[in-house]
Amino acid sequence: MRIAMGRLLSVFGVAAALWLPLSTPAQDKYPIATFPFPSVTNIYADIITAKGFDKANGFRAEPVVYGTGAALWAGLAAGEIVVHNMSPFLLQKMRSDGIEIEMFSTFLGMGWTIVTTNPDIKNFADLKGKSIAATVAFSAFDYLQIYAKKKGINLRKDISIVDATNVLMLAQLEAGRVDAILSYEPNTTMLLAKNPKAKVVLFGVDAWREVTGDLGWDLGLVVRTDYLKKNPGVLPRLLKMYRDAATFATSNPEEADRIVTSGKHFTKGIPPGTVASGLKEKRLILQVTPTWEPATNAQIWKMLQAGLDGGYIPALPAKQAVVSV
Repeated sequence: MRIAMGRLLSVFGVAAALWLPLSTPAQDKYPIATFPFPSVTNIYADIITAKGFDKANGFRAEPVVYGTGAALWAGLAAGEIVVHNMSPFLLQKMRSDGIEIEMFSTFLGMGWTIVTTNPDIKNFADLKGKSIAATVAFSAFDYLQIYAKKKGINLRKDISIVDATNVLMLAQLEAGRVDAILSYEPNTTMLLAKNPKAKVVLFGVDAWREVTGDLGWDLGLVVRTDYLKKNPGVLPRLLKMYRDAATFATSNPEEADRIVTSGKHFTKGIPPGTVASGLKEKRLILQVTPTWEPATNAQIWKMLQAGLDGGYIPALPAKQAVVSV
């Protein structure tokens, strides 16, 4: 989908009020996905609803709870939800399955990490011949494989892989059954705070810069094409709702932490200080930048090309898969 430059300027410039129906009491129902376990998805949902960023942008967020990622993808395919976050690789795979979705923004930077409690492991190369626990179905595992190949390491052959959920991989590391884990926020911050032996030996943002020489995005925001067609003018409001949440969190890490760790919203069981620490240390990279900005657009297509070159996607998607001007 292409957006005229004049339309975008009117949205983000002098006529922003046209997209923010502050004087209109009606709000569009907006199904927002959440999980029963800690996730970045929940962090955004917590902040959007707690700060009223949904209503400020003409929406009324109504949570839809999914127990697994697979259930969520099925819900997006069926239209139960109309917007969610995913990797550029998954965007292409879902489109290949006939699901018409378009990526319109970044959502989460490359905040994944390799964490170890083994003092002999100083860097990623030291893991050769050792073991790592990871959720192999997650996008970060694909990114790590691409990075490992660049470093001359075959991740699946040179390192023993234990496929594990977040909870299981933490247990494996603490019990000494694996040498390292591929971790994500908020788990990384909680682990570092709990275990003084834990340390990060690779940051995702650094790994991806080695691969492409540029920033990468673990997750981007996608929207169903049929929803856009049925709701002309909705895209700028969607973008602003999520951008408001990301900007608030990064500018007010302590208040964002109080919201997310309070247990009053969708996130449960995260200790106070976790979100603030992740944000301040830039392991939790919440950033919403539209894909029609040239630098961001180029970064996403670099990711897709890296996925194609590495065999993680069978072909590049059509140009309309990533919204541009």
